[in-house]
Amino acid sequence: MEKGKNLLKNKKVWVFLLLIILAVAIGFIVVLRKQKQKEEQVAEKVYQVKVMEAGETGSDVSLSYTGIVQPEETIQCTFETVGTIETVNVEKGQEVAEGQILCTMDAGDAEDQLDSANRTLEYADKTRKNAQESYENAQEDYATACGTKRELENLNDAIARRDEQQKKVDALKSKLDGMSQYKPGNGSLGNMPETNTEYYSTKLELDSAQSTLEVYQRNVDSAQEAYDKKAKEGADSDEAKAQKERLDSARDALDNANEAYDNAADNVEKAQSAVDKCTLKAPKAGYVVNVSATEGSVSTPIMPAVVLATHDVVINFGVSQTDITSLSAGMAAQIQIGDKTFAGNIKSIDVTPDENTRTYATDVTVDTADPEVYLGELATVEINIGERTGIWLPLSVILNDGNDYVYVVENDRAKREYINVLEVSDDQVLVEGTKAGDKIICEGMKLVRTGSAVSYDKAE
Repeated sequence: MEKGKNLLKNKKVWVFLLLIILAVAIGFIVVLRKQKQKEEQVAEKVYQVKVMEAGETGSDVSLSYTGIVQPEETIQCTFETVGTIETVNVEKGQEVAEGQILCTMDAGDAEDQLDSANRTLEYADKTRKNAQESYENAQEDYATACGTKRELENLNDAIARRDEQQKKVDALKSKLDGMSQYKPGNGSLGNMPETNTEYYSTKLELDSAQSTLEVYQRNVDSAQEAYDKKAKEGADSDEAKAQKERLDSARDALDNANEAYDNAADNVEKAQSAVDKCTLKAPKAGYVVNVSATEGSVSTPIMPAVVLATHDVVINFGVSQTDITSLSAGMAAQIQIGDKTFAGNIKSIDVTPDENTRTYATDVTVDTADPEVYLGELATVEINIGERTGIWLPLSVILNDGNDYVYVVENDRAKREYINVLEVSDDQVLVEGTKAGDKIICEGMKLVRTGSAVSYDKAE
């Protein structure tokens, strides 16, 4: 028993000794590490720099471009058919009105065809009228033979009233279609009380006319039914049968005559169109910028005889990929042409860049009718894209490793901050990526790296 106690006592002594040894070793390691850190701190270089404190600001940002005055629209006036130019009635630089005759082509053959078509139409019209008269006579004779003369008169009267009402309905539909822009909900005009009143008044009149037409159509159906019933009762006589054959023949002749007239009318329309195509007219008012047609030369549909330009002008310029996201159609612009200033708006921006310049062609309209604004003049276009908020810094503090950056001081150490340059003005740049209150290294920034220890003073 006594021996076991001694063994336990000895174990406790050894454990105590081991703990003491371990504590001494740990203390020794800690001392060595602190000594090493002191040595490293003594060895670390501290860079002396100067800093400036960043301050946030807002600024109206405008983009400026130099462009060329161009016509808003250039129109290539071309004959639709091949032919010999007979007259050229305009010259380069001349003002023209809409519809003014520019050139004419020899229309001899086309006019001959038109004359022939008109003669054919005249003959077809006479034939149609004679066929109509023959049909009406045959119809009356058949009605007499069948004893349905009264029913026929009633039917013809009903048809006449129905057809006259159909004309009224068609006229009101045409009128209403022409007023569709005034319909409520179709724009600002539709919200005007007077246009609302006129639209609804016409619509109510049309509804009433259509109701009347339905009544007249029912009258026709009823009269037709009465006529057919009476005709069936008297159709068995030899006279009725003979007159029925005559009526059917007259109806066929009338159908053929109507078809011939319609074909002749179509041919006249086509011949007239061919004659019209021999005269080249200005589709819009403007001025002549080029005349390639000459009297006696042959013109083709692929060769413009005259090129017109509208009076309205635009400024054309290229926009970089950087700026394209800030611009859109409709944005206001201020335009300087010589010593004159005009207002304008972005009309269009191409969706694809030019293969050579990699810029996007942009047109800005010019709100002017000034005759002293000439094509080809240089113009300066200013477009305000709104306020930009950022930090104004001297250009000299900006460094670049493929991307723009600055050094800021945090906890007495340098830190690299990448930035985005928004605007450059002389030797100052507006940037984002830093914040107000940041200590920007403005002297000695080329000496430090991220993590470098620094000692700083504020720049004067």
